[in-house]
This record gives sequence, C-alpha cells and structure tokens, in this order.
Amino acid sequence: MQAGLGVEDREGETPDDFLSKEAFDAIQNFIITKPELQGRLITVNAFGLKFVGCPVCIDNPKYKRNALIFNLNFVFSESTNTASYGAVVKKLAGYMIQLEMENGFLSNEDKVSPILEFLEQVRHDLNSNGVCNIAMGESCTVHLKVMPQTGEKMVVQDHDVPILTVPRHSIIMNPWDLTTQQACRQCSA
Repeated sequence: MQAGLGVEDREGETPDDFLSKEAFDAIQNFIITKPELQGRLITVNAFGLKFVGCPVCIDNPKYKRNALIFNLNFVFSESTNTASYGAVVKKLAGYMIQLEMENGFLSNEDKVSPILEFLEQVRHDLNSNGVCNIAMGESCTVHLKVMPQTGEKMVVQDHDVPILTVPRHSIIMNPWDLTTQQACRQCSA
C-alpha cells in the first residue's frame, strides 16, 4: 500500500514520485472531486493501480477560495481486495479534518514535511502490522486498525431461527441487551 494526499494546489505522496504528474493529471477529477462526492468513499482503478480515497471539503472564509479541499488516498495494486481499508481511509480523513481545525495541519505551508512524515508512518505501520497509533500533539492520537476480512457470509435458512425452550413468562429480560429483548419478543413457542 502507498499513501497520498492531495490538498488544493499541492500534493504529497509517500514514497516520493510514486505517481507521475501526467498520471495524476489524468485522474485528478476523481481525486479532487465535486461537492456531490465529498465525504464518500471513492475507489478508482487506473494505471494498474487501485486508489481508495475519501474527498473532503472544509468550508471556511480563512482559506483561499473559502474552502480547503483535500483527499487522502491509499493506493494498491489493482488486484488487491481493499474492502477492509475503506473504514480506515474514512477514519483517517476524519482525523485530518480534526488536525486541520485544531492547528492548520494541512493548510500551513510550513507543515508539508510533517504531513509527509505522518503519511509515511501511517503507511509503514499499516503495511507492517495492520495497526497504527501516532500521537499528533496533545489532543489527538491517530488510532487505525485494518480489520481482517471474514469469510463468506453465512446464508440464514428459514429453519435457522431461535425458539423458546421455557415458558415466555419465566424469562427475565431486564439484564439482556435491547437487541436480545426485541428478538425474544418475536419468538413463538
């Protein structure tokens, strides 16, 4: 996995020069998107690679053009199953919003180097052990974990339903969670 960040008129990636300027220009409309796609997970297959990103727009008059638009992308080989990375990308985009709102992490020109170091650390930690914990100042620690894919989902047959083995009135429902209480009411003996 590689990591990249497009921020308005700047871009950063780790490792450096992973994607040529011409290749980025060819897919930039899918990386820095229109408002309709912002906040949604987007997967783009191009150049034998799979780009998984979550475009974000922070509206604020302090930014050039009254908004900061960015997209954090993870890049994989085209054949990689990326289903378990979607939640990680969205969560990391949320962390980036928080860091920007607190201390201008993305918009401050002096922080280009720390951004790339941060992305490199995220990439290294997720690639090596699937877990990433990085302290980002006093108020934010980035916690990410790639959840392993479970096997195929089980098909539930009509006969695979709960049944009561004791009379309904003898069941004490108070200590049970709400889901169990709701399901128990639907059981017929």
